[in-house]
Amino acid sequence: MLKMVIDGHYHLEERLETVERLLTQMDRHGIVRIALVPAVQDPFRLGAAAYKALKLMRAALMSRWQGLGLLLYRSLVASNGKFVVMGKRCSIYDQPDNRTVSRVIQAHPDRFYGWIFVNPRAADPIQEMNKWMGQPGWVGVKTHPFMHRYPVAMLDEVAAYCGNKDVPLLMHLGGDRERGDYRYLPERHPGLRVIYAHGGLPFYRELWDYARRKENVLVDISSPYLDEPLRFGTISALGSRKCLYGTDGPYGYADSDGSYDHGKILGEILRSPLRDIDKERITGGNFSEIIGSRRK
Repeated sequence: MLKMVIDGHYHLEERLETVERLLTQMDRHGIVRIALVPAVQDPFRLGAAAYKALKLMRAALMSRWQGLGLLLYRSLVASNGKFVVMGKRCSIYDQPDNRTVSRVIQAHPDRFYGWIFVNPRAADPIQEMNKWMGQPGWVGVKTHPFMHRYPVAMLDEVAAYCGNKDVPLLMHLGGDRERGDYRYLPERHPGLRVIYAHGGLPFYRELWDYARRKENVLVDISSPYLDEPLRFGTISALGSRKCLYGTDGPYGYADSDGSYDHGKILGEILRSPLRDIDKERITGGNFSEIIGSRRK
């Protein structure tokens, strides 16, 4: 039994999973806390065809056919700014609503943290961060250069702010040179702690090679963007101190009732040959250490 499980990456989307069910699932699986991210697009579910497409994309990204994998990855966001899932187009929200997360934190302060979602293309990120950062429960900043279609360089001010406030920056990288530049912020802001989502998607191995040399560059191991072998390939490449547990729920991994299965990724970790100390670091210890005094 793990001592302290913290899901560091979960999207609050009550059209797919209510807070009531979420709390029940947390108790069922021994999840002490969840760090909530506001929804960034219309709700969707992954079907069998989508899982096959993800499998193809992962395989290509990890092979000599990386170019094909990047093409498949970039195709998930259409030129008109829609998120595309097997032909279905979902609207992407330019300004994810941090108020939704705030309400849940206030209602359940002992169960939830929050990531402040900012988009420098849509609004002043400094103003948005200042609005929430001093309030209890907010532990860091979330950015999405991929869905919001901007170069990582636009996050200079955000990175400086996070570095000065000593809070982590969680980022979902894009698939080209500008939107996927994982070197840019760590090089310009060496004191900044950056967490690249989904094992460093879409770059995986080359990002792992870089992160090994950078103390403050970490990854989370959330989402069907990773399968079980790739999740543990990430851990094997980087070590347990650089990997954080998260789910990216409620997207993917359906439970028996069709809702989100919070035990899927956690079960992979529990049955793995990792040492207990490594499991504890990944599933909560690292996250708790990163957010420091903000954990209360």
